[in-house]
Amino acid sequence: MRKILIDKTLENKAQDFCNNLFLKRSPNFTKPKDSLRILHDKLGKIKHKKHREYITKIINEYPDIITATPTKIKTLIKEFYAIDNGTILSQCVLNKKIKFYEEIIKAMRYEDLRESEFHSYIKSSGIKTCIYCNAQLTVVVNFSFYDKKEKKRKPKNMAKLELDHFYSKSKYPFLSTSFYNLYPVCGNCNRAKHDNEIDFELYTDDINELDKFKFWIDEESILSYWLSLNNEDLKVHFDSIDGNFDFINEYNKMFGIQGIYDTQIDIAEELVHKAKVYNDVYKKSLVESFKILFPDKSILDRLIVGNYADNSEIHKRPMAKYSQDIARQLKLI
Repeated sequence: MRKILIDKTLENKAQDFCNNLFLKRSPNFTKPKDSLRILHDKLGKIKHKKHREYITKIINEYPDIITATPTKIKTLIKEFYAIDNGTILSQCVLNKKIKFYEEIIKAMRYEDLRESEFHSYIKSSGIKTCIYCNAQLTVVVNFSFYDKKEKKRKPKNMAKLELDHFYSKSKYPFLSTSFYNLYPVCGNCNRAKHDNEIDFELYTDDINELDKFKFWIDEESILSYWLSLNNEDLKVHFDSIDGNFDFINEYNKMFGIQGIYDTQIDIAEELVHKAKVYNDVYKKSLVESFKILFPDKSILDRLIVGNYADNSEIHKRPMAKYSQDIARQLKLI
């Protein structure tokens, strides 16, 4: 729900992702470029000329494709479109049941990346929530269980998330394993989006484009709440920063954001109460009285909000965006 700035640190992560991709696999593992070459050589030189040209471009530009930024991706799309406008991707060339784009995805080892390689990036990225709804966890967990057959505890690694592609695999199979095209999302949002297009890219190089959404609480509803003490009287709205109705309407239609957060009105209720207690004078006195507990104001802000309080940390915990926006409006932070 908040874009991530492409800075030098992120660029280095993308490069490391590319450099280490499938590096720890066994010698018998066929890596993407080799797998693509095998696919290329199976195709007829004349009958499948465009298919071979498409694959050759992936092979020749593989590292650049994996690390391509959103701007570079748009250029690549035009270049691949010049080879073919999408006609060959839906054709079955080697198998009557498998389309050409599926052959490419398989050769690029997307399934293997999803099941293993992408886990390490997710764990180091700080992204722990669905980037579309910010309401569900998207984490990789490590745990152990008792194996009855082997009669011992065994470690296990499991991804509690799904991967979405901003540019769908069926239309742009060459981007199926591209770093900036892989979005960690919850299952509900992934199924809702499917192959549909949405006007929200996770990554940007424009610092002024980071925030696209906002939650805000109707101040008249707060007055009604204090009269009734019924949290159903509180009204929190989901809106776009720039007031673009079509954008927010399509986003809400696809992911049901307003409906999700309407079920969490008790969080808004708690913040309304906290706003009555934690004024600036009281917060300052807490910091001064408990300097060891609160070495800086940010820790106190987190405790008050009940979530991360800095914009840059929205992806670290579910409901952070919702909690932060309301807390700021109420001048809690």
